[in-house]
Amino acid sequence: MKIGLYLKELRLKNNLTTKQVEVKTGISNSYISLIERNKRKPSAEILNKLAKAYQTKAEDLLRLIGYLPSIKTKYSFQQIPIYNIATTKKPFLISENIEGHSLLPPGLESYSTKDFFAIRVKDKNMTCKRIEEGDIVIIRKQNEVEKGAIALISLNNEIAERIRSKVEKCNFADEKNHP
Repeated sequence: MKIGLYLKELRLKNNLTTKQVEVKTGISNSYISLIERNKRKPSAEILNKLAKAYQTKAEDLLRLIGYLPSIKTKYSFQQIPIYNIATTKKPFLISENIEGHSLLPPGLESYSTKDFFAIRVKDKNMTCKRIEEGDIVIIRKQNEVEKGAIALISLNNEIAERIRSKVEKCNFADEKNHP
């Protein structure tokens, strides 16, 4: 819906004429008419005045015209599971071990949420210089580990080891596929 038509509907809903809106806002009735016919784009200041006259939220009008970004609901953001991996010798990437969800950080929207999971750091053997107890670590599933990267190795859905790669590139694959 165009902003002009919406503003006209609001005016009529409030049983106001353009003359009455002019008196309330100080905006000329001819300019209001131009806005309602989508001949002029109202400024943020004009929208604030009209919102007050029409007893509506200025933010809604500002969003409608594009002066403010639209608000996304919590569920429109991509979420990844946070797994509880307190017991490292048992399968951990299973639904019973999900303790919550985390939003996918900005910049990673182009990836599928299936490529990521998160864990909460719960003990000292999981910490390092930049990772402390209580932190949520977001992990990308991959077969290669770059030099200097920290990797959590999982075989058959069990954590095998946490390593820091010291070689240029490490490849991990199932032995059945690579003799």
